[in-house]
Amino acid sequence: MSRLAGKYVVIGLGKTGLSCVRFLKHLGCDVAVVDTRAVPPGVHELKAEFSDVVFYSGELDSFDFTSAQELIVSPGLSIRTPSIARAQAAGVSIAGDIELFCRTVNAPVIAVTGSNGKSTVVTLLGKLLEATGLKVKVAGNIGLPVLDAILAKEEVDVWVLELSSFQLETTQSLRAQVACILNVTEDHMDRYDSLNDYASAKQRIYDGCETAVYWQDDARTRPVGQTPKLVAFGGSIEKHGRFHVRQVQGGQVMDGEQVVLNASELRIKGAHNLLNVAAILAIIDAFGMDYRTVLPVLREFPGLSHRCQWVASSNGVDWYNDSKGTNVGAAEAAIEGLGSSISGKLVWLAGGEGKGADFSPLWQSVQKYVRHAVLFGRDAQLIAASIKDACTVEFATSLPGAVMKAGAVAQPGDAVLLSPACASFDMFKNYEDRGDQFVAAVEGRMVTQ
Repeated sequence: MSRLAGKYVVIGLGKTGLSCVRFLKHLGCDVAVVDTRAVPPGVHELKAEFSDVVFYSGELDSFDFTSAQELIVSPGLSIRTPSIARAQAAGVSIAGDIELFCRTVNAPVIAVTGSNGKSTVVTLLGKLLEATGLKVKVAGNIGLPVLDAILAKEEVDVWVLELSSFQLETTQSLRAQVACILNVTEDHMDRYDSLNDYASAKQRIYDGCETAVYWQDDARTRPVGQTPKLVAFGGSIEKHGRFHVRQVQGGQVMDGEQVVLNASELRIKGAHNLLNVAAILAIIDAFGMDYRTVLPVLREFPGLSHRCQWVASSNGVDWYNDSKGTNVGAAEAAIEGLGSSISGKLVWLAGGEGKGADFSPLWQSVQKYVRHAVLFGRDAQLIAASIKDACTVEFATSLPGAVMKAGAVAQPGDAVLLSPACASFDMFKNYEDRGDQFVAAVEGRMVTQ
């Protein structure tokens, strides 16, 4: 207890934890670092930059945090961890990197969360707002940690933040000018008690915001508390927000009854991306900008790597990398979006660490659009049991093996889609590594044909 008394204790190192240490030391705080790992990522940089910051390793329950000044908890750690919960019960403040950021910045913030699509949305928002002449910084759960961005001391007119439910758990002072929950589907069920528990963490994004933007079709995205202004996007023919999608001529993004964009005008494909565009237009309008001035930039946006990214075409078959499809909702959106836009069927590659998810919601989309599934990884059998007779199924012990099996059954007009519906950590470093290995295997297959 005495070793941590009065200190700002950063729990969990890595990229985010190291950014917290840098920021706190910049403010002159007395800092200690605790991690369950003996050699976590960033520990060598920590020791090189801050010789006075003591690093402790060990199980968290072996530490007494009840006399700390404040705990700065990594997004990867639950604040329900017993030793952290005991400190909170004793009156110790719990924060994360986003909370430290919020206490510091004065420029307006646009904050976006959701189970799926948030990286695409915040990246596009950043590009569109920059096109209006604003100095924009995109940060948070994407790219540069927010605190490192602050220490760079660049002039910023507006911050666009991608926020995870984990980051929102430790954030109390956000007060965004515009806040948005894009969607809520099952994810991280190994961390949350229920889907409603997970949605409650995401609802924190609306605390103190000026305008809340939510999806008309998903009640869990609508603010449960009072918000000065509510803006809905999407919806059905009978009831929809101002910006929504009309399913005619391949799909149209609408502003009321006026067509803003046809699907054919966009480089990003799929019905889910049309809905993302509707959300983006709603956010830009809520921020007080004229969306019509940035439509040329929107039309040319190519999409992000590992997010329904076109990889190659061979013998009439297109190959797509959606390795970022790490949960059931993301995979379902990719299957629906891509499956409805091709003349043939999908050959679907999926599997990995399911995070306690229920895969049964995939059955309908798979039955409608998938010819054949090639499953791999820890939870391959669970996926197979959930989709049952929706399509034919086989298993692979490696991703290159899955690529070879997919290529053997795909027919002209089909598309092969890697959208795993699972996390990657059973077989890969992260989703990027999984996507890169898929691309390499596809490209290798092309060479040997």
